[in-house]
Amino acid sequence: MTWSGRTARQVPKAVARTLALAGLLAASGIAAGTASAAGGGQVQGRTAVATALAYQCRFPSGSRPVDVTVTAGLPVAGRTGRPVQPAGVRLKIALPQTAVADLARLHFTAVSAATVLSIDATNGPSGASVVWPGAGGRAAEVPARGPLALQTSGRVPSVTPTLPGDVTLSAAGLSLTLTPGRATAVPGSSPAPVPSTGPNEGAAATPLATGGTPPATAGTPLRVTCALGSGQHATLATMPVAGAATRQSRHAPTAGNCPKLPPGGLKLNPRFPPPPHPPLTLVGHSPSQGCAFTTGYADVRKLNGAALIAPALTNVDQALTTLANLTNKVNYLQLQNAAQLDFHGRHQFPPSTATFLSFGFVPTTATIELIEHGTINIFVVGPANPFIPCQPNKFRTCDSVATVHSRLSARITPGSVKVNGVPLDVGSHCETPPFDAVVTGTSASKPPYNIQFGGPLTGMVTIPPFKNCGVGENLNPIFNAAISGPQNFNLLTQGELCSVIGAVGCDNHGRPKMPTPIRKVTG
Repeated sequence: MTWSGRTARQVPKAVARTLALAGLLAASGIAAGTASAAGGGQVQGRTAVATALAYQCRFPSGSRPVDVTVTAGLPVAGRTGRPVQPAGVRLKIALPQTAVADLARLHFTAVSAATVLSIDATNGPSGASVVWPGAGGRAAEVPARGPLALQTSGRVPSVTPTLPGDVTLSAAGLSLTLTPGRATAVPGSSPAPVPSTGPNEGAAATPLATGGTPPATAGTPLRVTCALGSGQHATLATMPVAGAATRQSRHAPTAGNCPKLPPGGLKLNPRFPPPPHPPLTLVGHSPSQGCAFTTGYADVRKLNGAALIAPALTNVDQALTTLANLTNKVNYLQLQNAAQLDFHGRHQFPPSTATFLSFGFVPTTATIELIEHGTINIFVVGPANPFIPCQPNKFRTCDSVATVHSRLSARITPGSVKVNGVPLDVGSHCETPPFDAVVTGTSASKPPYNIQFGGPLTGMVTIPPFKNCGVGENLNPIFNAAISGPQNFNLLTQGELCSVIGAVGCDNHGRPKMPTPIRKVTG
């Protein structure tokens, strides 16, 4: 699907070049209480939806529960290739007394709110990320006791479905900017720049994901990041879509059975050597083929944003080599597996598209491709026999830990960058050199990871400098200042491995199952 946005103003070309950068990496996927929907009355083919969500928000004194109700007017149905425009988007925010006490300690006598709500939009196997901005009107008085109700509203980007079926909109992360005194924004306007929250607030590994709140002083805005409460169904709306698939649907991930392996199977990437091991009592070679979809989120540190990564079909040659020490004292197992991405025969992730707000008010859309160089190594290390008493040693923990090594490069899809709906030409070879990306999964996390049953994989990625960006002018320095750098957090979700022999872990048609992206992992 394609996201776009419009405002009344035109963006000068020089400004557009800079603003475009605020959406690019968020689109790349390098470096993203119980919800209840109530349908309102339908007017001229539209329906009103209201969804109640429970968030945990990081205030200076700690994590506090915040109830948020999202209302919007949406078309009853859509057609492929035609934009679907939400209207009347409002957020009602209920701050508990414990959060209000923080405002009082910061000497806030009145406060206005600006919000950025991250939205996941899925259209069949495709997905995209977008943010819904909102701003309050006049400041609300901070009460001496009791809760505080705030409200924001704003124009939001449209979505253009590319495949028939359904479009589903789901809430993800939320950020609040609480400003003391009289608000400067008016209802329906866009908020001042605020950070877009990542999908995984609460995980210990990333600044974005932890939902950390920057320190505030009296008279300065308080910025708060929020994560959905555990176990919520955060769907805002599901809309049927009619029509034929459009050209943009070529970005949809590969569907079907596991692709054929090359003659002789997959080989380990020599760039990533296996971990050291103790003396062995068993060395085996019994490879078997499977495949799984992997999707998830990527935080972008410099842009304070997150993007939904399109599902990638991954071919896996399991247990190329099995190394073990079966003695009770050592109790060691290492499985060496090789994998390869498959997107319609190309070794890459499907192109991922996202729309973010540059400087908090200009919608910027971009699509990026992550291209695989060589195979992917998956090393699984743990106890050979998990049922006997275990003592950690220098070769392993008592948990099963999988480390996934890949070498990727990022390329901005030509013609995909739009700023405020206006195309920005970055050329046909705007890309990074290859870089290493490493993520890990463990049986000790919540939810756990297992190479056969899937689960969350997390890790940090360093983005190298872009090159060859721009037509007739060098845009590399701007891209690198806004994007390149370390500490970009990834939270991927691997689906269950579908085995070619026996169809174990497959759906009823012998195909790999599509996983739901996990938004939060601990441990």
